[in-house]
Amino acid sequence: MTVLSICIPTRNRQNYAISAVRRMLASERQDFEVVLADNSDDAAPLAEFVNDAADPRLKLLAPEDKVLSMRANWERIVAQTSGEWVSYIGDDDYLDPELCEVIRVTRKIVPNVDALTWGRLYFIWPEARNAPEVTKMPNGSHLIGIKKDDMIRKLFFWEDAADRPKCPFGVYHGAVKRTVLEDIRSTFSGQYFGHPIVDYDNICRTLMVANGLVYFERPMSVFGACRASNTIGLRDEKAAQSLFETFRKEMDGTMEAANFPFPVELGITAQIGHVIEKFKQEQGIEINAWEENFIKACARNCESHHDRKLFEARKNGYRKAIREWRGKGALAAFDPKYKYRPDIPPFMGFHDNQMSLQMDIGGARSAAEYYDILDTMMFPIHLLEGRLQ
Repeated sequence: MTVLSICIPTRNRQNYAISAVRRMLASERQDFEVVLADNSDDAAPLAEFVNDAADPRLKLLAPEDKVLSMRANWERIVAQTSGEWVSYIGDDDYLDPELCEVIRVTRKIVPNVDALTWGRLYFIWPEARNAPEVTKMPNGSHLIGIKKDDMIRKLFFWEDAADRPKCPFGVYHGAVKRTVLEDIRSTFSGQYFGHPIVDYDNICRTLMVANGLVYFERPMSVFGACRASNTIGLRDEKAAQSLFETFRKEMDGTMEAANFPFPVELGITAQIGHVIEKFKQEQGIEINAWEENFIKACARNCESHHDRKLFEARKNGYRKAIREWRGKGALAAFDPKYKYRPDIPPFMGFHDNQMSLQMDIGGARSAAEYYDILDTMMFPIHLLEGRLQ
């Protein structure tokens, strides 16, 4: 029986996808599958890799006659999966197949679980680093049941948000039951994914349909960022502009919600804002008293920039949009501060149940290698069931 389908949509970043899949297939587990959805201009690299691997756990969806939008490439994967649970990652990310064991134990303890997520790890690939990078590794190992009402406040009201809502339940670096995906499709216009920004669109949909939410403190995957990734591109104004031009050319549908004057180019907060607002407008959801939290998140988005020029540009852009949206008085909640201090060494060590460490630990050259190194420092998955009894 296939417990988990790990889905990897990719476009012209074949080497990164191959790195992740090769490590996954080294697992002795037989209860997972990997489904690669190739949307690249050159089909040969992944076709050759899959042929050479000759592993029944690996499936390949070849490129179609024309380039698909990101949404369409994600959409076509689900029908080709056989797992009871489904998870998506990016091609420069990594996910541990031992998630199957976490799912097994979680179901035993929380029989009604239908959406599962876990702690976060972040890795910038070596060629994309301009300077040493520090990252954080969560050290917890508890399974925590989460109230759906709490997540609704986190997502739609932006409660306690940083530069984005603290609601991680969805297929992207999360796992949902196939029944949830089918309920999503039957509930929302016959599609699994509806917005060009697929990850947060799916979070909105999952939260509406799922009922049993569980958070596992221990990380089970890595958010990677290669040189060609959106994460790295958004650090540079010219690169970000090029990324958006390409994305708009290839996408289907529209990104922007009505009467929400925040250019998506401003940053992640504006982008997620459009996803959530568009979802609410399409579903006829009307709520109040979320605006101030969103405005504060816009300020935190500005503060995430180390480049002073980019910080000021984002600050001015958000200020203009907020004033147009809710008037001059709303600017009282918008007070971003430039906080980057290159003269102060970053903290290294243990604090608030997280370990801060150099991203080049162990000389990791890929997201998979990085996970393998940190895996030796985290709670052993094979002991999870015994720990919870």
